[in-house]
Amino acid sequence: LMLHSCAYWLWWKLRAACPRRSPWRRAQFDTLRLHLVKLAATIVEKKTRISITLPTSCPRQGLLHLLFDALAPPKAA
Repeated sequence: LMLHSCAYWLWWKLRAACPRRSPWRRAQFDTLRLHLVKLAATIVEKKTRISITLPTSCPRQGLLHLLFDALAPPKAA
């Protein structure tokens, strides 16, 4: 139950990070999963950051970059 609750919170946070007038803000979690998460991407873990390389044919690349920026922790001054 705890794992399910954490997954629900993560999907809710991802949907809340979408732009206000975007249809993604009201999308069901299954729709988000199919369109935003089920992608072939290369993920490289570095010491201070995680690098994600999306395929060039990704139709929602702009939205994904927007979400990654919105969900990233704030930079220290």
